[in-house]
Amino acid sequence: MSRSIRVGLGFDADVLLLQRYKERLSELDIVLFPELMDGGYAALKRGMKAHTINDGFVSILKNASEEFSNTIIAGSIFLKEGTSRPTNTSLVFSRGKLIHRYDKMHLFKPTGDPKYFARGLRTGIFKPRAHKKSVSAGVVICYDLRFPELMRMMALEGMKILFVPARWPMARDDAWQTLLKARAIENQIFVVGCNSSDAEGGYSYAFDPFGAMIFSNRKTTRSLLETVVMDLNRLEEARSLHHNLKEAIFLRQRLKL
Repeated sequence: MSRSIRVGLGFDADVLLLQRYKERLSELDIVLFPELMDGGYAALKRGMKAHTINDGFVSILKNASEEFSNTIIAGSIFLKEGTSRPTNTSLVFSRGKLIHRYDKMHLFKPTGDPKYFARGLRTGIFKPRAHKKSVSAGVVICYDLRFPELMRMMALEGMKILFVPARWPMARDDAWQTLLKARAIENQIFVVGCNSSDAEGGYSYAFDPFGAMIFSNRKTTRSLLETVVMDLNRLEEARSLHHNLKEAIFLRQRLKL
């Protein structure tokens, strides 16, 4: 019996407002946007002001999750709260409520991340609902993907789907593909990478728990909204052969880590 989840990759926040996308959005369980969906590094260099948790842009995301009865993963935005330094933050809204927040932990020096953002200190998983059931998911941002211990920790907490909003340059597309696939194989999970489609980004991909590519927009006509379908039965199929996470737990106990 198929247990599928429909994930939309949105490459511009305008898809949440344009009438021609409303029917498609209402059919999706989750909508994922890229890193810095509010303008990218180009906007930061121009002096873009950080968003607040209740400003108009954030309200669009929150309201859309309620209007379309799904989960909106705001890839990431430039966010500031109170007197703290701004962060590169992914906000997750489900049916009008904020259910998860993740601040980028690993800051990429070549793009000036330490100049613009404070480092995130906390991770965790969340449980978006699909077909009246919840599934454990997690989000990391772009450069975080290069640090497998972060994803392994989340997988040991029960994560079944990893979402990776990014602004990963086309020049390093091979590394982007390889790392997404590796995180899927080693943790036996689905991994969905939503990359910015402008000059700062490149292509987007998704992999199943066996490492099979189930989505790529590398050879397709670019659209503001693409769909990835994941059959959750693939999780059990992959782990019926061998269970990487159980063996990781065993080794961790033996080594007293």
